Amino acid sequence: MESPNMKGSTAWVGVMFLLASATFESLSNEFVTLSGNEGIPGLQILFLNRLSLLIMVAAAWPIVRPTVTGLTGYKQIGLFLLVTASHNLEYALAFIALTFADPGIAHTIRKGTKTVLTAILGFYFLGEVLGLLDCFGIFLNFVGVAVIGYCLIFGRKPVRSNVLTFLLPTLAAAVGAPLTLLDKILIDMKDFHMLVLLLGISASGCLYLPALTYAFENPVWNMSVQTVGYLIGVNVTYTLAIVTWYCGIRLEDAGVSTAIKVITVPITIALDYFFLSKIPSTIKLVGGVLAFAGSVIISVVTIRRHRKTEKRAELMEELGFDPPIEDK
Repeated sequence: MESPNMKGSTAWVGVMFLLASATFESLSNEFVTLSGNEGIPGLQILFLNRLSLLIMVAAAWPIVRPTVTGLTGYKQIGLFLLVTASHNLEYALAFIALTFADPGIAHTIRKGTKTVLTAILGFYFLGEVLGLLDCFGIFLNFVGVAVIGYCLIFGRKPVRSNVLTFLLPTLAAAVGAPLTLLDKILIDMKDFHMLVLLLGISASGCLYLPALTYAFENPVWNMSVQTVGYLIGVNVTYTLAIVTWYCGIRLEDAGVSTAIKVITVPITIALDYFFLSKIPSTIKLVGGVLAFAGSVIISVVTIRRHRKTEKRAELMEELGFDPPIEDK
């Protein structure tokens, strides 16, 4: 039998995966913006990202040897194809937004909006129930997004340009929120491996993103060493971000997972200062602090909830009863 201390440590696992994913995604956002500043269009960055992800999946496939028996019916296969193709739409909007706006601003709008939508959809379709402190944390996330969104739309730039900058990440959030729920459904399916989902996302992106790149943008293939370094940074950090994300969402609810990842917002705003020399205004800092506070509250509540479940299971085991069904 495992020791209580070892059992207690598992309460951190899901949250730690999600926090690691947020950190890697923040770094990826900075490299996307740096690549865009060097003249690399957003769809081309996304295509190269999907190509590198496909290479990673191909290299890991013979080692992991995932099963595909979970996709047996036509509905399951159709859902899988819809999810993998739609992921590329979400990130196409997100990557294009990052070439127009600072990562801190674009990511704040996208993550905050996605959190609220995912929590509502998760409650309605998956029956995910949030506690009072969870709702308070999501409320702080929403307020932080509203503050930064107001600052953006009524900032110094023309209102039309600012509205476009606000609209792109908002559309990405509208696409991404239901996708998070569908991801959760697929990941929780019996005999379905995360690597299969990554294969679908990367392969579908490699199929149609080149055509979209040449149709709507002017791809650049003659790059400096510095630009190549930025693109390598995008691909490495994003791959780590998406792998740790799926590891985290397997252990946590969709709404809680998305809310925890809003901590990407203050991380990205801080990285904007170091990578882009962007000094945030006071109102942006206030929005970032609110989003950070919301994520911290939800992270702590989630860890405490898991720890209480583990203590209850340990007590039942010591008394000789069957352990209770695990709840989140």
